[in-house]
Amino acid sequence: MSKRTKILIGSVVVFLLLSFFWFDSVFLKYNGESFEKELMKAGENSDVVIIFNSGGWGTVPFDQAFDFNPIINETKQIIESKNYKVSIVQYYRTKENFFAKIASLRELLFNFPDSSKVFANRIDDFLKNNPNDKVIMAGLSNGASFVDAAMNDLKDKKNNVWAIELGAPFWKKNTKSDNIIALNNQADVLANGKLGQIILSL
Repeated sequence: MSKRTKILIGSVVVFLLLSFFWFDSVFLKYNGESFEKELMKAGENSDVVIIFNSGGWGTVPFDQAFDFNPIINETKQIIESKNYKVSIVQYYRTKENFFAKIASLRELLFNFPDSSKVFANRIDDFLKNNPNDKVIMAGLSNGASFVDAAMNDLKDKKNNVWAIELGAPFWKKNTKSDNIIALNNQADVLANGKLGQIILSL
């Protein structure tokens, strides 16, 4: 192996280690704190809080998520028609840059082992302070997998936490719960494991 190849491989390894360290030690902490503040603020004026998790990397703002926000807005209207006050809070799973996306790749590949726990713990803290509030976690595609992982950590909150999971990737085994609505569109190649079409789209 040439010296140049060794340097290249070493640089990639160091880059990955630094990115993972940043994600675990910096991003999860500060992102969790920011999310909790938004959650607590929403809880002051709401009976129900819908937590929005976009697809992909989880960085698309709610007002630009044209594939998913119509469903969330319709859900909000249905709940409000029952005389409940509803707020929508977004959870960002990483930042919109190359370094942050690489840093979150481990979480994405291994079903969000750390980030979903941080997320679930923030919701748990919120419900301890707002025991009469209800939380609906809503996720699309990778966001659905993330929400599903969080539901495993919130199993004891059956009276307060529900999930809407749309189009989770085909390799994700869904959690079975009466508190989860899991739906797949037959045209969604990722959700239905149509490998040939997935490869072509990539």
